[in-house]
Amino acid sequence: MEDVHELLQQAASGDAVEIPASLLPDHDAAALVFGEGPARLDAPVCDQQALAVGGQVITTASPSPVPVRVTFTVDGETVTGTLVTVDLGGDRALVLVDGVPADSVLPAGAWALADGRALRLARRTPAPPADPGRLDGLGRALPAVRPRAGTVRDRTVQALVTDNGIFTPRPGPTLRKGMRILEAPSVRGWSPIGEPGGENGLSVDFYSPPLRIAGALTALPAPDPYEAVVGGVLLVDTGAFNGSAMGAYVVPGSGAQPSLFAYGSLGSRVGFGPPLFQVRGISAGFGWNSRVRVPSADALGSFPFLVALDNPGEIGADDEEVDPLKVLGELIDGSNPWVRPQQGDLWFAAGLAFDCFESFRGHAMALVQTGSELTISLLGVGGTQLPTKSDKKIARIEIGIEATLRPTAGELSIGAAFTEKTFLIDPNCKLRGGVGMKFWFGNHPHAGDFALLLGAIPSGRELPARYPRQQQAGLTWGVGSTVNISGSAYAAFTPKSLMAGGSLDVVFQSGMLRAWLTARIDALLEWNPFYFDVGMGVRVGVSATIKVWFVKIRISVEIGVSVRVWGPAVGGEATVHLWFISFTIGFGADHRAQTPALDWDGFKDMLPPPENMVRTTAIAGYTGEGAPATRGAVKPWLVSSGGFTFTADTQAPVSRVFLDQNDSTPVATGSAVDILPMHVRGKGSELRVWLTYNGQAATLTRWGRAVLRGNVPNGLWGEQADAPNDGIIPDRILGIRLTSPPVDYGTDTGFIDEEAISFDPINPDGNVPLYAGEPATGAVPTRPGGVIAAIHGGIDTFTTRDNRATLAQALAGLGAGLGTLDGDLSAYAQAAGTAFTAEPMLVAG
Repeated sequence: MEDVHELLQQAASGDAVEIPASLLPDHDAAALVFGEGPARLDAPVCDQQALAVGGQVITTASPSPVPVRVTFTVDGETVTGTLVTVDLGGDRALVLVDGVPADSVLPAGAWALADGRALRLARRTPAPPADPGRLDGLGRALPAVRPRAGTVRDRTVQALVTDNGIFTPRPGPTLRKGMRILEAPSVRGWSPIGEPGGENGLSVDFYSPPLRIAGALTALPAPDPYEAVVGGVLLVDTGAFNGSAMGAYVVPGSGAQPSLFAYGSLGSRVGFGPPLFQVRGISAGFGWNSRVRVPSADALGSFPFLVALDNPGEIGADDEEVDPLKVLGELIDGSNPWVRPQQGDLWFAAGLAFDCFESFRGHAMALVQTGSELTISLLGVGGTQLPTKSDKKIARIEIGIEATLRPTAGELSIGAAFTEKTFLIDPNCKLRGGVGMKFWFGNHPHAGDFALLLGAIPSGRELPARYPRQQQAGLTWGVGSTVNISGSAYAAFTPKSLMAGGSLDVVFQSGMLRAWLTARIDALLEWNPFYFDVGMGVRVGVSATIKVWFVKIRISVEIGVSVRVWGPAVGGEATVHLWFISFTIGFGADHRAQTPALDWDGFKDMLPPPENMVRTTAIAGYTGEGAPATRGAVKPWLVSSGGFTFTADTQAPVSRVFLDQNDSTPVATGSAVDILPMHVRGKGSELRVWLTYNGQAATLTRWGRAVLRGNVPNGLWGEQADAPNDGIIPDRILGIRLTSPPVDYGTDTGFIDEEAISFDPINPDGNVPLYAGEPATGAVPTRPGGVIAAIHGGIDTFTTRDNRATLAQALAGLGAGLGTLDGDLSAYAQAAGTAFTAEPMLVAG
């Protein structure tokens, strides 16, 4: 009682006090509520009558002070019980019970009260010590066997105290009158949505079993360069199905238009459909003035839109639960966000989560983005684990696949890679890396190029920056605590070469003894000209540290050999390494200083076939192919008399362009042509275009023309192999576009036979037949200007339509059956502009 009276007297003074440890004898239970330090009460309030003291205290559940009340139960001069109640707000509290306090309904210890439940506070159980006498199949020590006799397991639901606060598990679903009901407002991993922070938000929480809807709409922090960000989250749970939807409205700076996106998923814990193919989740989303960052294949396991198909709570979550608004912020914030504003862009996404044969689990998504660039992406993650029913897994394979098509740019990329969840034999045996493919086509400057890569290419054999980049492929395996195995591999297949290689490292470490084995191989094979360069080597070593008196001595022995062979001409070198000496022996031809020159036949094989080197393509005015065939299967073009445009281009750079067969003056002059594989510079290439009409040569000098320019690969037409601009030579002449001159229709209508004019009466009658010298009678026809315009502007007017309606009414009154009349005369007005080839001739009288 002396300690209690002293505490009450200190509290009566109003100064901060500390609860003596003697009043909280169960140190472990008190540490779960107050932490390891003493319980400090700020702004204390003393209640002498009830032997209680209150105030503000910092607990493990909140970083800011919260209300607390400490009540003592006494028997004479002895304190028999202590009851500490910490009010966390929202019908949540922490209770510390010691002894037998008055009105106590909880056993002694530390308790959390939440959602009408009492949960005992506990810390994470430390890992049991290893027993060196018990080893698994890989030689690793197993945990010691716990004695089971006489132990009573406490089955009370516990709340876990962590460094980040107190984790309160939500209750599982229960059956009530045959209905599945959730007793907590949460959806598979999401923490409940409360009131949004600040005053600029609203929340919704609807619960009508079995339906639960929770959501929030709030203003989020607007990172640079955004002016405002408004985000919303909606969670839905029906017991059998649950889902989430999230979206954001972003106002960028610099006066740009706002950006909007929304994404939602709906899933089921058990899935539906036949065992062959069970659907577990579907999703859909769209964005306006925004764009989605497409991840590489090895990063698909963390792509939020795919993860949300299976469990929305896993998006960006390190703990058991995650704040939905925090997830939304991570999607649009950071240095490399998943969704970013992009003016003029529009995207749509749809996904599916599925199981096959109850053993293969996958996620797939289609993403279409348009605006600044049309992009079509197919993304998927799939995997399996063996065995499928046992908790002990010997393998887990999960692969991400990404395929992206950019048809306008002329680029197709395909990638496949292991995710971070993949292992073989043992969870410590991790597989990594993947395969990437890229193709260029259409109008892309690298059209016809391709690359297939496995893993990361080592330094010294760099490839152009446009080729796909992959993570290092290989495995790492820690076998117990003494052996580490690591290996890597790479390969690259391009139009120019094939390179491949790999390495294996095995290290044994036990105390002061260390042994290692290293093996490597690298190979390079080039096609044009043919060349190979292969190297391989093995090293084995052992080292030990011994202590002589007070001095540690390290003894190391290593032996190895490596061989490198190249050709043609064939040569190589061999290196022998001993622990005390190394020496290299060369043989055959020396290593090439530069790539040897190709002859013309070798270089010609690198070019397209001759029939594809020069192309003529109809652009406008082409109406089909004529007959009969000329030059074998080639037919002449049938073109419109109103005008025609075609192009003539090549697969090689052009230094001069000529028109007509015998013209000696070029219409365009470009740079000289270099041929890098042949080591030839300053050559010329000519493109000559001519036209034949009905077998006769027709001049092209009056035709409109435009020179076609583009990029060519440096590997074919460059001066040096290590040229800048990513292996591209820009602005080279590749062809010409020609457009026929304007049509001269003339004044002659051509021959008109008697039948064509037999139905046209001539009034007044004249002398028949007419002769060129016959004198003219009557008024002379003239062709004044503006007649077509007068017809066009006078048909579809209010006056014309009224006169037409009056005439139709009069005819109907006379008994003429006119039927339904077309009141829209705009088509007749438009026809006046195309029905005449020249102004009509008029006779004034």
